[in-house]
Amino acid sequence: MFGCCTNLFPNGCGRCGRCSCGGRPTPTPTPVFPPMPTPPAPPQLRGMQLSLVGSSAGIVDHGDSVPFDALNANNTIGVSYAPSSGSITVARAGTYLVNWWVAVENAQTATTLAFALSLNGSDVSTSYADVGGGQIYGTAIVNVTSIPATLSLVNRSGEEVTLVTAAGQAELTLVQLA
Repeated sequence: MFGCCTNLFPNGCGRCGRCSCGGRPTPTPTPVFPPMPTPPAPPQLRGMQLSLVGSSAGIVDHGDSVPFDALNANNTIGVSYAPSSGSITVARAGTYLVNWWVAVENAQTATTLAFALSLNGSDVSTSYADVGGGQIYGTAIVNVTSIPATLSLVNRSGEEVTLVTAAGQAELTLVQLA
């Protein structure tokens, strides 16, 4: 044989248990691998969902925030909603994804309806629709660096806008990305 049987058989010669070279069979060491790191926990999706479902007047004046009346979900840290002002207060810096829609009937004389997502009083995303009814929707990624910050969905049409009389009049979803 060529060399020691332990090169061929982990426990020595398969027949006699000894090495043909006269040595004693030695067990082949079992390789030791470092322990696998524990995978990180999946990120928890944090968000808030607001709806406007019961506005009997159905009117949002120019410059006013959409008065959401139902808090459907809120598992965020440091984000709250004040129905009296229509403002979302963000008390934690981060990046947020905001999706929203408003179902509108019309305005008196405006030719274009507009709603804007406002951060601390400055519009960050505005969406438009022609007069005649329908749905205005928008999406924005908002970086909140200075806290506390306020977000609101504001009528920028130039006059009051009448919302549909259906059960669902508006919705806003805020998701914390980072």
